[in-house]
Amino acid sequence: MSRYGDIRVCPVCGAFVEDEVHCGSKTKLLLNRSTRVWLSKLLTLILRHEAPSFGVELDSKGWADLSRVVEVVRERAGAHWVREEHVEAVAATDPKGRFEVVDRRIRARYGHSLPVSPKLEEDREVEVLYHGTSAASVAKILREGLLPMKRRWVHLSASVEDAVEVGRRKSKNVIVLRIDVSRLREVGHRVYRASPRVYVTDYVPPSCIEVLPRP
Repeated sequence: MSRYGDIRVCPVCGAFVEDEVHCGSKTKLLLNRSTRVWLSKLLTLILRHEAPSFGVELDSKGWADLSRVVEVVRERAGAHWVREEHVEAVAATDPKGRFEVVDRRIRARYGHSLPVSPKLEEDREVEVLYHGTSAASVAKILREGLLPMKRRWVHLSASVEDAVEVGRRKSKNVIVLRIDVSRLREVGHRVYRASPRVYVTDYVPPSCIEVLPRP
């Protein structure tokens, strides 16, 4: 998440942006980078994994009441300054589209370990995706394929760069796997577009995986 910048508000159009100038006017600081990262991680924890522990109710599609989430952040994290605007800004500017806010409800689009099933758009066009992992995991993956593990889906990246970033969360020794999505569909596995840069599927068999050479 080191690529994240401050979140600012345009005084002209009201958009959440990272630019200091927007619509020809100087923007107003809303969240600095470190606070943005902290709030994003907390929302991820609540909406993907620990909603019941925080007293947040999710429906079958993963939606939670926005005001309740803000209330929980204020009370449980002691962040009494947090307003709905801050949460909306984090959701709107997330580079991987992790969150979605509609009609005063919020959800994580993907990545759940909780038993929810957000409705995702099936993708029938993308031909190649990528997955970043540790070098120590490659042999097992080539034997068993990619499994969801503790999550409900296998996560795939739209670019090598994103796959490397994901892999670095697991290990400094990152290997990128190339996923033949056309082949994946042929053997019966659907692929869904979770956000502009993240795709998910139920399983990737070894026959659809190629190890990319290190750069």
